Amino acid sequence: MLKEIEIQNFRCFEQIKISGFERVNLIGGKNNAGKTALLEALFLYNDPDGRSIFALKKLRMESSASSESSEWIESIESIYKREWDNLFYSLNKDAVIVIHGKDESNVVDKIEIWLDESGNVDNIFSDTNVERLRELFLKDKDDLSVLNIKLTRYNQETVNSVAIATSSKKMGFGSRPNVKEPPFIPSCMRSFERNLTELFDLARLNEKDSEVLKAFQILDYSIESVDSFSIGEPTLYLRRKGEKRLPLSLFGDAINRVAEIILKLVNSEHKILLIDEIENGIHHTSQREFWRVLFRLAVEMDTQIFATTHSLEMLQAFADVGLEQNQECSSAYFELARKLKTNQIIGSRLDLETLSYAIEHQEGVRGE
Repeated sequence: MLKEIEIQNFRCFEQIKISGFERVNLIGGKNNAGKTALLEALFLYNDPDGRSIFALKKLRMESSASSESSEWIESIESIYKREWDNLFYSLNKDAVIVIHGKDESNVVDKIEIWLDESGNVDNIFSDTNVERLRELFLKDKDDLSVLNIKLTRYNQETVNSVAIATSSKKMGFGSRPNVKEPPFIPSCMRSFERNLTELFDLARLNEKDSEVLKAFQILDYSIESVDSFSIGEPTLYLRRKGEKRLPLSLFGDAINRVAEIILKLVNSEHKILLIDEIENGIHHTSQREFWRVLFRLAVEMDTQIFATTHSLEMLQAFADVGLEQNQECSSAYFELARKLKTNQIIGSRLDLETLSYAIEHQEGVRGE
């Protein structure tokens, strides 16, 4: 379980160190305080792979070289050069992104990410197992923009990966299997129904499908069954008491969002779950019971949860559940804020007693 992270030159972070992570962690702060960027750094730390870079760009809905409009003054051949700009602090592509993490056993992993635009194909594809890739990009060697990713553990380099963009293509490569469903749930993007259905079938195979129904019933007690059907497109169907089955897509955003959260949690292969703006769509009267489910499943699935929020009600529900008697799951709140003089982002840890007291006495939380 991760206990500490230090980030340099990534997104909005010039330098930040946050310590004291627990099993379930809630992150607050004002707009543009770095909450989503922190989740992204945690994602890259968990899966330092070229394909993870493209997954983050997709989650951010960032434009890429292949989708830019021809109306731009720049030619399409040069736009690929900006493919990685937004990853670097102050758009400084000469810097090296560094992410250090320390787990509860004091094992330290170091992720380094840097840009190479030299066009030297041999430097990039030195492994004999990637001859096909060498041939694929050889004709584009004069306009290669390569993001290198290196993982170092116990002072030994263990993983090398790349994300590559040229004027004609972009691809990510690594040594790990391609992850279809990353453990990252963005604030406003629904997962494809086919993917949710596959996750539900996997949960059912592992006798965890009842957890999905329990979570739905927190939001709507009248839901009595969840089923998957593959007639045409694989789809999840829900049935309320006395009604016919309806596809999941016809239910509200909260039901769809809870489905993704619970399904990714009970099928956790990464042992981490990242949720941006966890309160979205969930009515305040359901938030405490929802946290109880997350706290319990985090322990049962041996998974660490990181979530962000803007909601004072969600903060209160989180503190109340975390402070309940006989609560087995450890938890903490972290607040991100910018220093007035330097504008640098810092992160502060609040234990739940302090958080609850601050909310009760209307003291500043969430960056106020």
